[in-house]
Amino acid sequence: MGFTWLALLFIALSSLAYSALDLLRKLLVERMQPLPLLFFLSIGQLPAFLVWSTFEPMRIGWGYVLPAGVSVVLNIVANILFLEAVRLSPLSLTVPFLSLTPVFTAALAAPMLGEVPTSRQVAGILLVVIGALRLNLSRGTAATPRALWHAFRNERGSVLMTFVALLWSVASPLDKLAMGHASIPLHGFVLNAGVGIGVLVVLVGRGRADELKWSQSGGGPMVLAILASVVGLAFLLLAIATSWVGLVETLKRAIGSVLALILGYRVFAEPMTSNKLLGVLLMMAGVGLVVV
Repeated sequence: MGFTWLALLFIALSSLAYSALDLLRKLLVERMQPLPLLFFLSIGQLPAFLVWSTFEPMRIGWGYVLPAGVSVVLNIVANILFLEAVRLSPLSLTVPFLSLTPVFTAALAAPMLGEVPTSRQVAGILLVVIGALRLNLSRGTAATPRALWHAFRNERGSVLMTFVALLWSVASPLDKLAMGHASIPLHGFVLNAGVGIGVLVVLVGRGRADELKWSQSGGGPMVLAILASVVGLAFLLLAIATSWVGLVETLKRAIGSVLALILGYRVFAEPMTSNKLLGVLLMMAGVGLVVV
């Protein structure tokens, strides 16, 4: 499946929505626990996908169950780790690591999809890794391999976000496989319902069900976060269904990295260092090479 300008529009809209969601989640996670936040974000999206599903023919096959089920589990773990990452570390030092998602996707393409990375894609992978590690260097620190690794290891949020990128790199191809057996809005509904139910089971099992109170959910920011989630996921699924997953992830993460740097600087007064700028530029160049 090739690239289309319509897919580019879907990716751009999804990226903008998810960047707004990143900002809102960082604000919300400072006032409430990650699990209740994830529950409200997931359950809050269900009405929108339910309404959307009424405008499309119902379509679902047995081949849907396995990829959709695994994707739900991966998304539960990834979202919890995401919220913990942005709680622990600055937005500009964590979200750009999601640009590793297309890198992991390219590495996993051979066993999952039968796609073998070209030499150009390997070069892109190396650029992304170097750029991601450089994000965590303090001003004036030499960009030696030892210094890069030490800085990355000491920023807990960055380490967690790397695991998030790995989990989502597996989930995206599974989503595409699932949508081969079901309609897009139905899959969006199942993803959110599955994540919401999974989080509810965890909270009840830990005796923390009393944390699920709307009065503690953040009110207006939570509503905005739910709307951003709906728009982001809807256009992401449309993009995945109409274009190559690696291309979708690459463009989405490149846009997200730049916006995270800007939002971190403007909203949270996070420093705009030369290492951050160079790191993001390297990552953008690298993820571009992955899909050229």
